[in-house]
Amino acid sequence: MLHDLEQEMLRGVNTRHAQTRSGDANLQARMNTFDIGRGMMREAPETLDLSREPDATLQLYSTSRGDQRSFAYQCLLARRLIERGVRVVELSDTGAADNWDAHGDMQQHRAKATRVDRPLAGLLTDLKRTGLLDDTLVAICTEFGRTPWTDAPDTRGRNHYTRAFTCLLAGVKPGVAHGETDEHGIDIVQSPCHVHDYHATISHLMGIDHTRLTYRFAGRDFRLTDVHDNVIDAILK
Repeated sequence: MLHDLEQEMLRGVNTRHAQTRSGDANLQARMNTFDIGRGMMREAPETLDLSREPDATLQLYSTSRGDQRSFAYQCLLARRLIERGVRVVELSDTGAADNWDAHGDMQQHRAKATRVDRPLAGLLTDLKRTGLLDDTLVAICTEFGRTPWTDAPDTRGRNHYTRAFTCLLAGVKPGVAHGETDEHGIDIVQSPCHVHDYHATISHLMGIDHTRLTYRFAGRDFRLTDVHDNVIDAILK
């Protein structure tokens, strides 16, 4: 009760302060962040508690009871966040250690693919069976691919490669493979999709006009998609 009174007093002080500075939109935005933060503190404990999830659901995601570290745990937590109205959820398999940067041995990707395969399949299955996939877009991507050749003779590593790689979108037209490379995966030979096109398509699906979406950096307004503006209509429902 005391905490509620303190919040009410703080809100009143902030409101009076903002009323004398009506031209400063940052003040209202900052006040809103306090309310959002308070709401998150109230809702987060239940949201992050997976103890009531049935064993069948844990098995679907390939996680275990008490797990709070794996990528599978992140996928299950993502579904819980989405069903509670969180608009954007980001998952990351690994950080600086044990990541996908396979300069030493490309075969290291096998274990990592196994680590994310079932959890991602579980997430998509869960979203679909609950109807959440009808208005949820799942983007599975990376910032670059790997070279179709090894780093050097008699080595097993691969280098960074930006000319051709694969990203996935779930929640769009199912069963569509857009774009094609040559038989060696070196060059794109059909329906190229620039990373800006990928971003433009995601923005479009989120109801955002990417040609008008800008952000300010170093005193200038930049567009997320630069000067590119190709929504990939072929993958839309």
